[in-house]
Amino acid sequence: MNLKALIKSLMLRKFTTGLLILQLAITLGLLVNSAILALDTREKLSLSVGIDLDNILIVSTHPTSGNYRDLDYFRSIATEDLAKLSQLPGVNSVSISNHLPVSHRGMMSNVFDLDNPEQERTDKYLKDVNYILAEENLASSMGFTLIEGRFLNKSDQLDFGSDTKRNMVITESLKNTLYGDSSALGQETNNGFIVGVIKDVILDPSNPRDKQYGVFVNTIMEYIFVGRYYILNVEPGHMASVRSKAADTILAVQAERDIFDVFTMADRLKDYYRDDQGLADLFILLCGLMILVTAISSYAYSQFHIARQKKYIGIRRALGARKIDILLYVLTENWLVYTLGCILGIAVALGFNILLSQHISLSKPDLGLFLVAVSIVFISGTLATWFPANKTSKVPPVIATKTV
Repeated sequence: MNLKALIKSLMLRKFTTGLLILQLAITLGLLVNSAILALDTREKLSLSVGIDLDNILIVSTHPTSGNYRDLDYFRSIATEDLAKLSQLPGVNSVSISNHLPVSHRGMMSNVFDLDNPEQERTDKYLKDVNYILAEENLASSMGFTLIEGRFLNKSDQLDFGSDTKRNMVITESLKNTLYGDSSALGQETNNGFIVGVIKDVILDPSNPRDKQYGVFVNTIMEYIFVGRYYILNVEPGHMASVRSKAADTILAVQAERDIFDVFTMADRLKDYYRDDQGLADLFILLCGLMILVTAISSYAYSQFHIARQKKYIGIRRALGARKIDILLYVLTENWLVYTLGCILGIAVALGFNILLSQHISLSKPDLGLFLVAVSIVFISGTLATWFPANKTSKVPPVIATKTV
């Protein structure tokens, strides 16, 4: 195959060839970044949060009655809610909290050891630590794993307005930052005394995995007006039944409330990454359309230029060229175009990746993705070119040579 002749042939139709190369490049760029978005989203959705997502049910509620301005009344209703919910068949444990894992921000507080206040200045994440109002059943309802010490209990709940320093439980990553390998039990922070450490859960996915800082204090009944989430730990196989009864059970205690939503923690993880999934789906759809349009363009490009070269191809057939020679000639000409398009497409893909990374979290492309994307472009283009190329190779020399 004369490569120089092929390039010369392409140069005779610079405009249409250039447009096809540009289209191929954009298709490859979209294909690579669509794959990255899809893979990143799948990885996020398979993230190990640190709790049993499928068997934790959340009820989000808020009062509408003025009676709830009385704090004692509010607490009595919440206490009865917890008792009624715990009686539902299949419910292992029930709790209430102001904050859920897999959230962006929420109630925040700075945290540092009283003997080392400089810690806050060396780690920016210590300035905004998730401050979670809890009660003694939160650990069992969420399925937290205790590393050292104990979780909060009734003795940690102080009277409203008490000046006594609170006891608190912290996450493992916060303990490691504040105290390293030393025990955190009994240590005093600006927020209280540490009585326990739990294994990290993903409180805020936007923070690094080793910066999942959280502080748990038993004050939800002191500030019950901010507690909006009932958390139910459900036995496997009972989720549908409990989910259908949870809202009615709460409203049966006191009806003047809005039930915003009833969802599992697995639903919450999907909802948190809903925009990521939507963007990935959109890019995949655009990518599919681009592949289809590029295949049609490749077909039209080949059909048009093969028709113009029929006389030349007929002469080659008359001089002894076989059908396979003609087929390979046409395909090689198009493969050369695809190669140029893919080379430019690598630059386009990197450019798209850099631009998108300025607005969303996006992984960098790797060699494997480029190879897969190039293969898809080549396969789709070859299939689109095959029909006109194969048809041309079957034209008898006597007919082809008479074509003007």
